[in-house]
Amino acid sequence: MLNTVHLYTFLTVVELGTYSAAAERLHLTQPAVSQQIGLLEKQLGDVRLFRRVAQRMVLTHAGEELLPAAREIVALAERTEEALLSLRGQVTGRVTIACTPASGERMLPGVLAAFRQRWPAVELILTVGPAEQVLLWLDSGQAQIGWIDEPQRRRGWESIHIGREVLVCCVGSQHPWLNDDPITLGMIREQPLILPRYGTMMRRVIDESLRRAGLPASEITVALECDSVTATVAAIQAGLGIGFVPLSCQPAQREVGSVALGGFQVALDWYVVGSKDASLGRAVHDCRAFLASREAAQLLKHHGINSEATHH
Repeated sequence: MLNTVHLYTFLTVVELGTYSAAAERLHLTQPAVSQQIGLLEKQLGDVRLFRRVAQRMVLTHAGEELLPAAREIVALAERTEEALLSLRGQVTGRVTIACTPASGERMLPGVLAAFRQRWPAVELILTVGPAEQVLLWLDSGQAQIGWIDEPQRRRGWESIHIGREVLVCCVGSQHPWLNDDPITLGMIREQPLILPRYGTMMRRVIDESLRRAGLPASEITVALECDSVTATVAAIQAGLGIGFVPLSCQPAQREVGSVALGGFQVALDWYVVGSKDASLGRAVHDCRAFLASREAAQLLKHHGINSEATHH
C-alpha cells in the first residue's frame, strides 16, 4: 500500500523542483527526502520518478503517471483527517493560498496571522506567481485559494470582491513634478511611462483609466514594460520614466516621490477566487470566508485597501 507521507514528499519535490527545497519545506534533511523518494520508487517496482535536468528534478514518464493519483490520494487523506478532527470541534488541514507579487505579498501575511490566531491547527502555505500561474495552481489543485486582480467566471468557481487599491503615480525624487499639484493629462502625455506588461489586468486598468480621462494608449510613450514593482521603482529612481505603483507597495519618499492626479484616479480591484467544491474541506472554506470578512477588511485597510463597496 502506498505511503501517504512518501506521496506528499513526492508532491513537494514536484512543486519546488529540488530535493533541497523540498527538505526545507518539510523540515527534513535532503538525504531523508531522497530516501523517501527511493522507497516510493522501490514500492512501485523500482521505477524512476525523477530525472535531473540542470539543477532541477523533472518528472519521468512514470512520475507523470503517478502525479494525478498522488494528488488525489493525499487530498483524500487530508480531508479524512480533517473531517474526523472536526467531529471534536477542531478545524485542521492544509491550505495553500496563491497570490500575485507585490500587493499580495505585502497584504496577506498580516491577515493570515490573524486567521491562524483563530484556527491554530490549520497549516498555511503562501505561494507567489503571476496571475496566469495562480490560475494554473488552482486548476491543478496545488492551491485552493487565489488572490488576484481579476474575477473568474468559471463554472463551479467563486470570485469574492475584497476591495479596491489605488495606484499611486510615482516619479523620481528630484522630478520637477513634485512641485506641481495636481498633474494634468497633458503633462503625462509628455513623459515616458513605466507600465506593467501589456495584457495584464494592472496594465488594462491603467490604460482604461487614462483613456477615460482623455489620454488614449496611442498617445502614451512607453519606456519600459515591467511586471515587477521592485524593478518599476528602481527604473523610476534611475530616471527612466514615471510609473504607477500599488499604494500598499509605495516606497519611502526618499526613494521616489508621489504626485496627485488631477480629475481622475487609477485603482485596482482585488478578488479571492477558487472552487466552491465542498470536498476541499472546512479549513479551505473557513480561510476563504475569513479573507472576505470584516475583520480582514480592517487589517487590509492599513494597506490602503478600500472595502467599503464590498462590506456595506
